[in-house]
Amino acid sequence: MSKPSDKIFDLIFPKDLPNSLFVILIVACLLLGLSSLRHGTDLQSWLNVIENWLLMLLIFPTATATVALPFKYRDPSLELKLMYYLGMFVAFLFTLAKLRYWR
Repeated sequence: MSKPSDKIFDLIFPKDLPNSLFVILIVACLLLGLSSLRHGTDLQSWLNVIENWLLMLLIFPTATATVALPFKYRDPSLELKLMYYLGMFVAFLFTLAKLRYWR
């Protein structure tokens, strides 16, 4: 009999790939979002942290999955969960570049 946590992992993560890879990506995005606190811990810095988290964990991944919908219609074997995590990875790279060049 499977544990309830296995069912949750099956819903959240794509199949045939290690779940730890996606957990590491999520944790890396959360930690990178905290980079806005380097200037201080006032309200504006915490609003920037929330903005970074929304950008990396919701906006970019959702936009990528939405753009991939026509490909899902054409190829039913395409996993939209995988496209969501691809968008999360793109947002992670974008945030790294933003931190490097936008001071």
